[in-house]
Amino acid sequence: MNFLQNRIVIFMLRWALAAVFIYAGMTKLSTSQNFSDSIASFAILPNSLINLLALGLPPFEILAGLAIVTDIQRRPALFGLAALTFIFMIALGSAIVRGISIDCGCFGSEKPSASAAWIALGRDIPILAVAILLYLREVRAD
Repeated sequence: MNFLQNRIVIFMLRWALAAVFIYAGMTKLSTSQNFSDSIASFAILPNSLINLLALGLPPFEILAGLAIVTDIQRRPALFGLAALTFIFMIALGSAIVRGISIDCGCFGSEKPSASAAWIALGRDIPILAVAILLYLREVRAD
């Protein structure tokens, strides 16, 4: 895994991860009602928390993405995004197991389906891996 020690590779991974979350956050901000509906479709949270999450998550994703590329609180941002991705993967798995057709709402609104949940789960695996890798690299650097 020597390529993971390469500064250019790490730089590209940081920017790619940041871009994913900044784009996802911006998309959710522009479609907050659709995102709120997507959160509700998971049938996990009480109604009182759905709008709070729909309004709070997009700014967090954008700010954490910016932190990753600006070196301002990079380690907490990486930890937060890794934790967020892991929790989301659990929610996706729960929806799949319960047979709920969902639209994750990650990058805008789509038609809810079982296959969409599987695609989102598959997409989150490399996102989580990169976030963890970059976080552990930050921890080792100290």
